[in-house]
Amino acid sequence: MKNVLIVGAGSAGKHVLKEITENGHKYDYNVIGFLDADSSKHGHKIDDYKILDHHDNINEYINKFDINEVIVATTEINHQGLNKIYDNLKVFDKNIEIKVLPTVEELLKGEPYTKQLREVQVEDLLGRESIQINNENINKYINNKRVLVTGAAGSIGSELCRQIVKHDPKKLIILDINENDLYFLKLFLERHYDIEINFEIANIREKSKLEFIFKEYKPDLVYHAAAHKHVPLMEKNIEEAVKNNVFGSKNLLDLADKYQVEKFVLISTDKAVNPTNVMGATKRLSEIILENINKDSKTKYMAVRFGNVLGSNGSVVPLFKSLIKEGKDLTVTHEDVTRYFMTIPEAAQLVLEAGYIGQGGEVFVLDMGEPIKIMDLAEKMIELSGLRVGKDIDIKITGLRPGEKLYEELLYDVNSCQKTENDKIYISQIRREDLDLKSGLREMDKCLDRFDRINLKKQLKKLVKTYKEAEYNN
Repeated sequence: MKNVLIVGAGSAGKHVLKEITENGHKYDYNVIGFLDADSSKHGHKIDDYKILDHHDNINEYINKFDINEVIVATTEINHQGLNKIYDNLKVFDKNIEIKVLPTVEELLKGEPYTKQLREVQVEDLLGRESIQINNENINKYINNKRVLVTGAAGSIGSELCRQIVKHDPKKLIILDINENDLYFLKLFLERHYDIEINFEIANIREKSKLEFIFKEYKPDLVYHAAAHKHVPLMEKNIEEAVKNNVFGSKNLLDLADKYQVEKFVLISTDKAVNPTNVMGATKRLSEIILENINKDSKTKYMAVRFGNVLGSNGSVVPLFKSLIKEGKDLTVTHEDVTRYFMTIPEAAQLVLEAGYIGQGGEVFVLDMGEPIKIMDLAEKMIELSGLRVGKDIDIKITGLRPGEKLYEELLYDVNSCQKTENDKIYISQIRREDLDLKSGLREMDKCLDRFDRINLKKQLKKLVKTYKEAEYNN
């Protein structure tokens, strides 16, 4: 039988205790008592179970009662508080499990609290405080609209679709080149939502197919999430990055203007800020094209930048999980490399909020909190798996890859950013470049026809003045 401490002597903690005591045959738990931050509760009891102390003093009770598991039964402890509990428990030789309650949304499903308890995930320890969005305004904005999402089978695109359908659009058009993941998204959406959903397999490079889609569905809103995003691969395949991220995006931007879309939201990246790699430079160029077309269009165009997304396709978290599961060493490019992170739902919420707020021409950025060291992330993921760094699994330093930054920049100038009605969302004040954009894009197109990678990169640098190749690659 496991000796258990419950952190949180509020309603959630009481529900957990009730479930354990009333259905004891289901659980191998011996509840020792509660820990709670409210000192006025200390010494009191809940159904004969004592509220012992503040959870900051958890180590004293781990030793005293030989605790095997800690249940964090409160939504009031943020990721910093959870980190503190987690770090306190690391000093013990034995593996002490930590379980947490899910999100408020999951709790509202009405299942027993203990059924919804889950192990601590890396997102719990590294996540930021959740952003608050105005669902009422977003509902008015999306309700009864025809909405097109490109890159809909990807991590961000699919989450956008899952959130958009909650606001009762008139029609949702989901577009992607990946038919397998599009099919699974189709099954999920049709199973859970009773609205008209149209599925289009298409390549954003093929303007004729896109033209058919715009003519057929006449979207009011477009969320453009389709892109090539893998930095090292795009360094080696500049022509693919340009075809997709630049000319594919331009196809959509032009058609949105032609078919008088209300609003167009481009999903961008923090790597577009002073880019040091091809991927970031092509995303910055797509922003420049957007800014240019916005000046003379009835459509309101805007871009949303954010950093790395925890758990997204191609991100470091699923890669680390896979390696740990296989018992293989983790690799980190540099011991000091840091990145900004956010969760997939947060990213999608920001995009929706920006779409509502935007009046055309903005580049939105999110206050993403403090950057996270990838080395710390690797260590925490190993430890959360019940393994020991350096004993069970090593972390190897491989050196920065081509085009990779040691630190990501989020904004051009934090002090010059314009605030919005959401205190986590800012408008980046970007210096507009005086460019001969049409001529530059024509030259890039010629380079693509000749498969001329050298001059293609030169043209990219001409159009994106802030693009400087990384000097530190070791």
